Amino acid sequence: MTGVQSIDRHLFQEASILVVCDDLDSCGYLEQAGFNVSIIQNTENVWSLLNNNHAFDLLLLDMQDNQVNVLDILHHVSGNELDISPIVLGNSTDFDLVSRAYQLGAFEYIPKPVGQDYLVGTLNKALEQRNRVLSLNRLRRQLERSEKLHRFMIDSSPDIIFIIDKEGIFRYVNDKAVELLGYRRNELLGQNYLEVIDSTSIEKVRRFFSEENDIAGAREKGEIWLLCKAGPDPRERRRIAIELNTTGIYEGEKNIERSLKERGRFSGTYVVARDITERLASERLIHYQAYHDLLTGLPNRMLFLDRLSTAIAQARRDSNNLAVMFLDLDRFKMVNDTLGHAYGDQLLKALAERLKSCLRSSDTLARLGGDEFILLLPNTRSLEAAGKVAEKILQAVKMPFQVVNHELYVTASIGMSLYPDDGLNAETLIKHADLAMYHSKGKGRDSFQIYSSALSEQQQWQMAMEGDIRKGMKASEFVPYYQPQVMTDTGQIVGVEALMRWSHPEKGILSPIHFLTVSEESGLIVELGEKVFHRAIIDFKHWQQTGLHVEKLAVNFSFKQIEQPDFVSSIVRVLKGNDLDPAFLEIEITESTLMRDAESTISKLRMLAEAGVRIAIDDFGTGYSSLSLLQKLPIHTLKIDRSFIQDLCDYSDRSIVEAIAHMARGLKLNMVAEGVELPYQLSYLQKLQCPVAQGHIFSEGLSKQMMQALLETQNPLEPKKS
Repeated sequence: MTGVQSIDRHLFQEASILVVCDDLDSCGYLEQAGFNVSIIQNTENVWSLLNNNHAFDLLLLDMQDNQVNVLDILHHVSGNELDISPIVLGNSTDFDLVSRAYQLGAFEYIPKPVGQDYLVGTLNKALEQRNRVLSLNRLRRQLERSEKLHRFMIDSSPDIIFIIDKEGIFRYVNDKAVELLGYRRNELLGQNYLEVIDSTSIEKVRRFFSEENDIAGAREKGEIWLLCKAGPDPRERRRIAIELNTTGIYEGEKNIERSLKERGRFSGTYVVARDITERLASERLIHYQAYHDLLTGLPNRMLFLDRLSTAIAQARRDSNNLAVMFLDLDRFKMVNDTLGHAYGDQLLKALAERLKSCLRSSDTLARLGGDEFILLLPNTRSLEAAGKVAEKILQAVKMPFQVVNHELYVTASIGMSLYPDDGLNAETLIKHADLAMYHSKGKGRDSFQIYSSALSEQQQWQMAMEGDIRKGMKASEFVPYYQPQVMTDTGQIVGVEALMRWSHPEKGILSPIHFLTVSEESGLIVELGEKVFHRAIIDFKHWQQTGLHVEKLAVNFSFKQIEQPDFVSSIVRVLKGNDLDPAFLEIEITESTLMRDAESTISKLRMLAEAGVRIAIDDFGTGYSSLSLLQKLPIHTLKIDRSFIQDLCDYSDRSIVEAIAHMARGLKLNMVAEGVELPYQLSYLQKLQCPVAQGHIFSEGLSKQMMQALLETQNPLEPKKS
């Protein structure tokens, strides 16, 4: 139909319109205008079509002749909130009827006759309004969904979120806050926040929640402590730590970024917080582990140094003294090796408690590691006062320790330095106390030693000597010398003992008395002894290959060498590498060496004896070995110490020598007397029927070449005349 206004395409592509009218011809032009038109005349079909809510956009009702009850339809549409816009056509002038139609949701009432363009225009307006309503409804639903999602996110947040008003009353709390604090939601809402704030955090919280804090822009992160709901005992309320961010809430605020003057009235605070209780606990644990010994709970070296430095600063300011003590247990390794490290740890824990009982609350006891402890005694009046504390500690350590089902006895060695006499800083005081402690061990242990400058001089000498020994080892200056072992009745050489000598480029030939102590303390004796032993085996094998007759090679080993895990295997390896029968080798160990770790040493000696090596106890009679221990040992020879031989004029020494001789014969052991220098000593040994002797009366220690020349004579050695 030309000239008829068409549908507004920007509103709907295909607007559907349901026409309830008995005049089909009067509505036919609507299709030409672009509407998707459904026309019915029978009202029985109206209800089913209308209930299909998404089928139509517009509803056009014709009220003529009242054949269709238009008001009933309008009532049905409005009552069921159908998404459709009604338009009524009619020729009624009844104001009540028309007003009723509008009240029931009619978009427009158009009196007849109606122009086609006017009707289409009205329909377009209805579509436009319907579009706006639909848009608003969509926006409303989006806002509802957004609000629901926002609430879900807040309630599901791992953070604590709450709002308090300017009076400090909770107005909103999320699920996480309820869960952590242990309250029901209605118990918190309306409650003042001070009810859940720990007393240590109240002032800080008041500052965070104040309007002044917000105006100042101080939205800093803060750490506060909250109190959870009390349990059966109200005195025991669990505490949690939170880190919070706050921002103020202002009435009428639309733009949070606008100026402070335009913000409106302050009404409360929005708080977002996170539970940091576990994090703080972890940080405290890490801090504790960084500054404490985990076994005993005592301060460690780092914390001790910090306290010592602080104490030195205070002592310097107040012109006071302080003492530093370095303590080391004697023979603690024996406890670990015998009973195991678990027992050793329990002993250290018990020792720590006992040491603390000897100290003042102002003193500091720290564990440096192993069985080493260090003590700080601030405000020490005098050296004598510090000495009394050391004596008190030594006596306390001596008391038996009950560890599980064992009663353990230990002693300690203590070194002491005093500020300011022995050092002006922490490093020097500790170094000097440590040096004094080692001197205490060297003097026999179970004692304390006060630092003196002489100890430093001795230490410097030892350090210089250690450096010289290392250089000498690189230059192969350490060589074996040999002293013959001679039959006392015939003068025949039956063996040689390898003696370590240092062929010093400046000082000549040095005996072990000049370097043995330093080499043992530094641990160099292990490498040094291995080199000299290997050289002695090579020399002995060479003598055999040249046809010289000698029955055995005796070599002395220190405890440091014996305690090495590969002690047995290294000896066997050298023997095999030089194709030497183990029966020619006799290993000498002293009684004191044997007693340091008897169980382990005996086990290693048995393995060597099973391999064919002979075992000799050197310096016999000077130690504390028992007959029962001798019976366990796979020994072949007893060597009488030179101290008994040199004092044979003394009746008691002769008695000891005679007892050793009878013991050796009773146990069917070989016997060698060492240190024989005078004719009367040799004469006495001959009468005692001691079969073998060695000493200067026959020969001093000889170089390899001189020993070989002596063996080549094959003549009995005549004792030298005094």
